Amino acid sequence: MNQQIKRKYTPWSMALLSLTAAVMLVISGCGSQSGSTTDPNAGGQKQTTNSAASQPSEDNKTITVAVASDVGIDQLDAGGYKGSMNVHAMIYDGLVKYGQKGEILPALAETWDISPDGKAYTFHLRKNVKFSDGTEMNAAAVKFSFERWIKDPVNSLNIATAMKSLDVVDDHTITMTFTKAYYPFLTELSFARPVRIISPTAVEPAGDLNGKFVKAIGTGAWMPESYKTDQEAVLVRNPYYWGEKPKLDKIILKIIPDPQSIVLALQNGNVDLAGGQLGKIPVESLPVLQSDSSLIVEKAPGTNSHFLAFNYKQPLLQDVRVRQAINLAINKKSIVQDLMGGIGSEATGLFPQTVPYVMESNSTWYGFDPDQAKKLLVEAGYSDGNGDGIVEKAGAPLSLNFVLQEAEFPEWKSIGELIQSELKNIGIEVKLQVLETNAYYDALWKTRAYDLIIYRTYDDAYNPHAFLLSLFHKTDDTPAVVWSDAELESLTDTAVGTTDLKERKSAYDAIFHKLYQQAMFAAVYFPDDIFVFNHRVKNFKLGYTTFSPVLWNLLDVED
Repeated sequence: MNQQIKRKYTPWSMALLSLTAAVMLVISGCGSQSGSTTDPNAGGQKQTTNSAASQPSEDNKTITVAVASDVGIDQLDAGGYKGSMNVHAMIYDGLVKYGQKGEILPALAETWDISPDGKAYTFHLRKNVKFSDGTEMNAAAVKFSFERWIKDPVNSLNIATAMKSLDVVDDHTITMTFTKAYYPFLTELSFARPVRIISPTAVEPAGDLNGKFVKAIGTGAWMPESYKTDQEAVLVRNPYYWGEKPKLDKIILKIIPDPQSIVLALQNGNVDLAGGQLGKIPVESLPVLQSDSSLIVEKAPGTNSHFLAFNYKQPLLQDVRVRQAINLAINKKSIVQDLMGGIGSEATGLFPQTVPYVMESNSTWYGFDPDQAKKLLVEAGYSDGNGDGIVEKAGAPLSLNFVLQEAEFPEWKSIGELIQSELKNIGIEVKLQVLETNAYYDALWKTRAYDLIIYRTYDDAYNPHAFLLSLFHKTDDTPAVVWSDAELESLTDTAVGTTDLKERKSAYDAIFHKLYQQAMFAAVYFPDDIFVFNHRVKNFKLGYTTFSPVLWNLLDVED
């Protein structure tokens, strides 16, 4: 699935190569950079060390990785939501792990049994596994880890809200019993947090469920050596790791908030690797990076998609023909080729085929056909009566406001402008509204102050079930976020609740068909995951989740 980029790009702008020497000096001294995160307990800087780490030697194998924000080692409680998810997954193991296209693989649990009714899971733990401080990992430690967060009211995981009991059978066996059948329980157990296993000695007093978190002690391949807030975190090999030992001795995570500064750090060799959610590579910089003979640019299809959500309470969007016309008017190929530089692919549904239960056979979406879009609007009763280029119905123009944000996804502005132009070509007026990040999310989740809004699906282990439940399914307290449809909700309930694989696949097929049939959103594009690294980095392989984007244990460097 992974592939090195071989496309040759036309240089967009060489201004990137002439950035000031002052910026270069900032990168070369990244230890003085300040990110957006501060440590309230340490006046903006905190350094931690772990005496169990082996001392570096002259032949120490080390790589430096660019990350966009502080990783929060001093807050990295396995059962919490603070700090970097990527580092959570490096330090802490789960009972299971997420493999390619959602395959659930053994981790701390070697095997597991599921009761016929799908409500009880018995996990058989690996023996002779130790935490990074040398203490034993056993069923009691697993129970301790779960009980620390399982009743937290802010937690919304089904594994927490549906857990009935947690019983230690013996030192290496534990049973979890739930109030309902829900196949994604195992998937939730693969998440980076809060389901990972932490040592009882990581809190004070040791073993106290209400104890204060003091240091990150897990069974993962990596452990913290040192940490400077907003500057860098250093991870070293866990000497007690139960699995195949990492080839590297040390990974330095260097905080570089500015994307263009990450590009410069790659070019001047101050970092060895960057990309993915760790520190995004600007699309416009890819031609320059690819032309650099010292660097390798690698991409692979991602697990999320970008799409337009419709406000289903907007009367103008109630007619399915209008929603279909909007889909047909969007030139998805042009978005990928012209705006994204060929990085990604045309969206053929809500999820790409890297997501479980999504296949070519159930991935059907609307192509680019402006003439058919115009015909659908005519069928829906719209016409341009006054010749201004905007169609009307009963004297009211078909005018929609389109909300987006640039802070997290700068490309959305140019995508929005292209869609605005394409919808105008079929007679729909679109008013773009660029919001700051908090206002954007308020519009999406709270006020619904939009007609069209561009959004992205979740990633990897959260798809498809969690995204469908989150945005296409009402709860007891709130209506559906993106689209409300009783039949779709019923199909989703069937998919997540059945223990029969054939029935589950059939339900997902019906869900994807329903989304298409009713044009419940407008597909835009499927992004690729992009990583850039220098030639001294060997054995690079992309992982299967955004929280484990690289198979760190395989990485090596040239001698």
